[in-house]
Amino acid sequence: MSTVIFANGILDWEPDPADLVKDADLIIAADGGANHCRKLNITPDILIGDLDSIDPALLADYQRKDVPIHRHPRRKDATDLELALDLAVAKGARKIRLFGVLGGRWDMSMANILLTSADKYKKQQISLLSRDCCMRILHAEIDHLLSGAPGRKVSLVPLTSDAQGVSLTGFEYPLSDHTIPFGSSLGVSNVMTGSTATVRQQKGVLLCIILSE
Repeated sequence: MSTVIFANGILDWEPDPADLVKDADLIIAADGGANHCRKLNITPDILIGDLDSIDPALLADYQRKDVPIHRHPRRKDATDLELALDLAVAKGARKIRLFGVLGGRWDMSMANILLTSADKYKKQQISLLSRDCCMRILHAEIDHLLSGAPGRKVSLVPLTSDAQGVSLTGFEYPLSDHTIPFGSSLGVSNVMTGSTATVRQQKGVLLCIILSE
């Protein structure tokens, strides 16, 4: 199942709403992410969070329309995005696209990236999208197919530890059973040689950043 989640971060471009929710079986607004949905003329299937960021008039409108609302207390141990991700997984989501999760506050952007790399989401294909890039979380022992164009820059950054047994095909700088040390810049600014490329590692979690240009 494919799920789209709108969070309360920056949506710094004017995307085509039809492209954002294309093939989505479920649309979740994480609290203030509903404000983005309104601007895009999208009604989410579910609203979740402590509801301290959504416009009160929009909340009232959702209540009139009987949009399912999962209200949580403000004092909690998880962000609204984590609640939304957990709900998506519980609903059977396998592919999850996140909007409004990057930019603005560095603490929230970093927390969102690290959150999506958590082991509890390793069975999900998670993408974090913004105007200038698409980020994907790549877990070990999976053949990850990337789509792009010749000349597209791609960076691979270890998130949790050394990424071991890394093999890259379809890149200007290929690797075979190589280690990208945690904290190194070895995987930064590689270049796709065609419209697709593949990444596989035996151990570790990689943050894959595909630049838009």
